[in-house]
Amino acid sequence: MPRDNRHRLNVIAMDEDGGGQHRLLNLSDPDALDPVLSGAKGAWLARGLEAGLPILPGWVVTAPVSRPHLELGAEALIKRGSGGARLEVSQRALDPSLANRLVEAGRALGDPLVVRSSSVLEGGAEWSGAFTSYLDIHPDELPRAVTGCWASVFGVSTLERFEMESLAPESSPMAVIIQPALDPDYGGVAHIEGEEVVITAVKGSPAPMVQGWAPGNTARVPLEGEPTGHGAVDLMGTTLLNSVAGCLRKAQRTVGATSCEWATTGDTVHVLQLMRPPHVEPEGLRFDVTGLEDPVAILVGGLVRRFPGPLGEALVLPWALGSPYAFLDPVEPADEDPRQALRSVREHVGTLTAQVWSLPKKRALSQAHRTLTELRGPNPSTALAQLGSLHPPDPDLANLVRRHLASVFVGLVKIGAVTWPETAWHLDIETIGAILEGRVTVEKQRRVGFERWEPYGAAVTMANGVSTQGIAAAPGVAGGRFRVVPDNGVTDSFRPRDIIVARHPTPNLAPLLWDASGLITTGGGPGAHLFESARALAIPAVCAADLGDVIRDRRSELYVAVDGLTGTVYTSEW
Repeated sequence: MPRDNRHRLNVIAMDEDGGGQHRLLNLSDPDALDPVLSGAKGAWLARGLEAGLPILPGWVVTAPVSRPHLELGAEALIKRGSGGARLEVSQRALDPSLANRLVEAGRALGDPLVVRSSSVLEGGAEWSGAFTSYLDIHPDELPRAVTGCWASVFGVSTLERFEMESLAPESSPMAVIIQPALDPDYGGVAHIEGEEVVITAVKGSPAPMVQGWAPGNTARVPLEGEPTGHGAVDLMGTTLLNSVAGCLRKAQRTVGATSCEWATTGDTVHVLQLMRPPHVEPEGLRFDVTGLEDPVAILVGGLVRRFPGPLGEALVLPWALGSPYAFLDPVEPADEDPRQALRSVREHVGTLTAQVWSLPKKRALSQAHRTLTELRGPNPSTALAQLGSLHPPDPDLANLVRRHLASVFVGLVKIGAVTWPETAWHLDIETIGAILEGRVTVEKQRRVGFERWEPYGAAVTMANGVSTQGIAAAPGVAGGRFRVVPDNGVTDSFRPRDIIVARHPTPNLAPLLWDASGLITTGGGPGAHLFESARALAIPAVCAADLGDVIRDRRSELYVAVDGLTGTVYTSEW
């Protein structure tokens, strides 16, 4: 049987010289199924094409080809920073024989073309939107577009993602996908949720929506019955929505994908990307706020926010419960060696706790920790009532303990164990002691992770705060400090476990997600790449929440709770 032109070109591209056999692959080639060669996106597209999904033809410049360029960029990064690295990578030409083959392959696909990154990292949704894609590229421009994709590895916000993952940027090769460009009637994203396909759509290209600028219209398509969601139904009609849902259901059956980016031309659906992001099960994430309207509950909420983490629970909360309003102001560090300061704190905790609970030290500490556990539990009312019978601790000794702790934190910052003093609350006592005594060497603490008191703080805010309705974008419930972040994503005030509050869900905000408690945007829609990253990192998120004067005034002293299941935001000044 005669072969078509694309297959003949594939054979030429692979076999003309021995060194280039895996440099340029047709998406229909069996070798393209290997993510080591095609990257995550390319391998998914190759699998979908093999399964008969409506995927455009295309080519892949394989990931190993990027290595010399990325290594050159890494060297330039050290000497000249992000801009110098990007310039170095983009200006280094492709091998002439590969460049010629690439242009020839592009001409066979048509004009214009789209050029997309396909890093081996992009199998994880936390990397959504990290790298550059190019639209409306002429075939003669393909070599520069390919090196431009590689150069995006060294963008400022992308480098921050690498840092949060403790990865070197040159360690993750990047393939590049070339396909015909579309002028779509509609585009968007879709994912499977239970027995429904949830589709978010816009008129024209999906690019403005996935970049966070257009909100989109959402529909839910059940296995049986008509799609719901007036905005999307009015935009596209039920027939096209059912076709998009049918494509994703086929993708789930054949290749295991549960999420896709898509576009339509006329009555035809084109699958642009396939993914299988992690699923966060919403059940069990609801909070019971019964009894938390109690003023004492609010005082405890302020206390656990001021003294969080394992260190706060071990060294401060057992005695601070005796005066939950008295020790919230910051103190100056004591003039004390951090090692001696830590030993002093450990000696005084038992004394202070015994004063508050009117019990011997060991029994007092045991009772305090039982009460703290009950406060975090499903029925905190009994524990809250018990706090009324406690005695205040000696204020001078209590403040001395706090000043000694501040000395410990300053010491940890000086030796590079933490970035900010408040991050030290999230280390345990033994680890801090070992660091200060030089018994262990640790890298600087980066991601703090979930804090055990966050659910309590979120529940208190939900019980006592002002609610604002938005759109659910990533499941879960979180609480934290309200932190307004500008559109460029550059901020010096963000701290671990803050809630990010921004106008639009743009990809440059993604590096902050690694240490955020939650995410709120006043614009955009749930189809943005940033919310894919939030879902992958289990960060609850709400979009299209009209916070009005709150965000305009940049009021960052608020406490906020995010309910990513219902799309509700709660703000409170407690």
